Amino acid sequence: MSLFDDIVIRDDSCRKYGQLQQMFGTHDVLPLWIADMDFVTPEPIMNTLHAVVEQPVQGYNLDYPHWKEAVIHWYAKQYDTDIKQHWVHFVPGVIKTIVLSLMALTRLGDNILTCTPIYDPYPNLVKTSGRNLIQTRLVEMNGGYKFDWHDFREKLKQCKMFLFPSPHNPGGMIWRRETLEKISLYCQEAGVIVVSDEVHGDLTLPGKQHYPFFTIDEGLNAKSIVLTSISKTFNTAAIQGGIAIIKNDELRSQFYGFLDNCYLAETNSLQQAAIYSAYTHCANWHQNLLTYLSDNVAFVKSEIEKNCPLISVTYGGASYLLFLNAEKMELSDKQLASFFVHEARLGLSPGAQYGPGGEGHMRLNVGCPRAVLVEAMNRLKAAYQRRYAS
Repeated sequence: MSLFDDIVIRDDSCRKYGQLQQMFGTHDVLPLWIADMDFVTPEPIMNTLHAVVEQPVQGYNLDYPHWKEAVIHWYAKQYDTDIKQHWVHFVPGVIKTIVLSLMALTRLGDNILTCTPIYDPYPNLVKTSGRNLIQTRLVEMNGGYKFDWHDFREKLKQCKMFLFPSPHNPGGMIWRRETLEKISLYCQEAGVIVVSDEVHGDLTLPGKQHYPFFTIDEGLNAKSIVLTSISKTFNTAAIQGGIAIIKNDELRSQFYGFLDNCYLAETNSLQQAAIYSAYTHCANWHQNLLTYLSDNVAFVKSEIEKNCPLISVTYGGASYLLFLNAEKMELSDKQLASFFVHEARLGLSPGAQYGPGGEGHMRLNVGCPRAVLVEAMNRLKAAYQRRYAS
């Protein structure tokens, strides 16, 4: 019996359960959509947060002690890489900081490149910030994604920044080192800044390897911002905040100067305390989580392969988010969403919301106790058999 097998009762104040009616038109679904896990946040983090909250005065604080050292130690242990302390900066959250990078480092009307399908806030924040969205469509192949290098390289020539999810969302694609080296080379040739969203990097499953982008970006003209957070890995999404890592001196001075001079990334004692605790006291919890998630992924893939032959799983080895390819079911996106909600009674994220290439797909969150996934797969099997019994 694993601690991750415990069923946690969550009330309607959390989005995963509180937005069921809004998202699916019913409460009668198992919620396997938004990217948080139904696991208790690690005890050391909760204890550290309690200690901060119990301070008698919640006034202006200095940085939480040694939080940067904890980041440096974590990266040395997890990725065998040496980070300098001045590369690291606290930020108000990964998505917020992508917006801030657009404001600080590009101009109104500039072209910004993303791949597609992609985590749906990316296109929205590019357009809302007054920049032009350019997208390169990923090639789905053998349960994963690859770049169309000709298309990518040509579109880079007209862009100022590349917003890059690494690992990829949806589908948890871990990019091979050779892929990252090509991205770095082509972006340097085009003078394009890379913003690498690595929030799912610490959820790389056993046997796989995630490469932080700054470990690839070695050229003199290499300009990249790595953004990450403990929110996905340690289930702390309610505490807004994150980490930026910039190796290039010029880019670091420009961007961190913008953040500091505009008071956009001031000390957040709760988030910095959580970062320190996660990276200092939760290594064993983290390894146990990865093992459990690996088993969950294997279980879902096996059940779908065995019982739903018209559905395949696109998954690249990181995160708890699987991208189900249901194109062979030959349903419209509306019909596919209806099948999962009303026939299988499962609340998944429709693939169409992730842009071109997401049509005919559904994103499924396996970050929950095994018993929930057993029920989910039983529901899917029954619905599938009713529809395709003949």
